[in-house]
Amino acid sequence: MLNDFLSNLVTVAIQVLILYLIAGIGFVSDKTKIFVKADGKSLVDLLFNIILPISIINSFLSMERTPEHIKGLGMAFLLAVLAHLLGVGVSCLTFRKRPRMESGIYHYATTFSNAAFLALPLAESVVGKEGIFYSACYVAVFNVFAFTYGINQISGGKAKINVKNLFINPGSISVIIGIPLFLLGVKLPDFLSDAMNRVAVCNSPMAMIVFGTFFANCNFKNIFAKKEIYFVSLLRLIAIPLTMMFVFKLLGVEGTMRTALTISASAPVATNTAMYSAKYDNDTALPSELVGQTSILSVITMPVIVALASII
Repeated sequence: MLNDFLSNLVTVAIQVLILYLIAGIGFVSDKTKIFVKADGKSLVDLLFNIILPISIINSFLSMERTPEHIKGLGMAFLLAVLAHLLGVGVSCLTFRKRPRMESGIYHYATTFSNAAFLALPLAESVVGKEGIFYSACYVAVFNVFAFTYGINQISGGKAKINVKNLFINPGSISVIIGIPLFLLGVKLPDFLSDAMNRVAVCNSPMAMIVFGTFFANCNFKNIFAKKEIYFVSLLRLIAIPLTMMFVFKLLGVEGTMRTALTISASAPVATNTAMYSAKYDNDTALPSELVGQTSILSVITMPVIVALASII
């Protein structure tokens, strides 16, 4: 068992290191003014609206339609909902005495992982296209919770929830398109399949380069100065993923699905925490600090959590 743990630990750690090395390109590019955070924000729109949806749809098209995968699809959605409900439940018990806007940031950061820009590329690196298949379910559920509970929290309760946005967003639309294609066993012509594959492979490196530009703008003096940020790191990187890991065990979830969903649940604070804070006139420094610390610590915590999940 120890050998299996160490082997999985090394495998995941190498993939995490590779992704963060790619993020280092974005970090250096920002510091040298070649490709700065403002450019990254524009590229986020391309990633979120075009490249990520194509990658998700492509993962559904590439999966063989088997009873195991069909059952796994439903289970992945259920587990993703449970993971977010756990995040909501935990966050609601914390930071009650803080101002509403500040507590909203902490609640958002605790609940939402960097599922699209880090977990999905990492799941692909560790377990291949099947990892995207299950991680896509997590991203879809992420969007539903982010456009409801998330926006409510980060706006201090001021933003009105638009039900249309629950389904009319790139992440949800790509899953809505992808599931019927998977269930019907649709096969695209080779030229279309090849084109989608070529676009899909851009998702991981581009997402990490953009992440690097955001990371370059963190206030590193404050990242490790606030005890509240350490507490969020404890919840986001250890408590929530460990709890979900045992839920997976109780429900008999194994193999690729468990690995992919553990990666999604154990990822650091979502990069869009700062973006939503800016959009809803909240503080942007604190979200950057939360993303920064949890991203640094996740280099250690994610490989350990994923390796543990593979042996329990």
